[in-house]
Amino acid sequence: MKDKSDFPEVSLSLLKALDQRFKNQCPELDSEDRRVWYDAGARSVVNFLAAKYEQQNETILNPEK
Repeated sequence: MKDKSDFPEVSLSLLKALDQRFKNQCPELDSEDRRVWYDAGARSVVNFLAAKYEQQNETILNPEK
């Protein structure tokens, strides 16, 4: 992607819904390896979208960036 505008707008409601479904938490000791990797990957997507949301809102507040 060339710049910030190449990514679709991330809404706060989407971000909140994903955050509720894919919590940022440590795995249980008895969790299966595949489950740990799946949860880590899902949370990685939520973190990516949260960063994009912050970036998009920073641009709105500070248009010179």
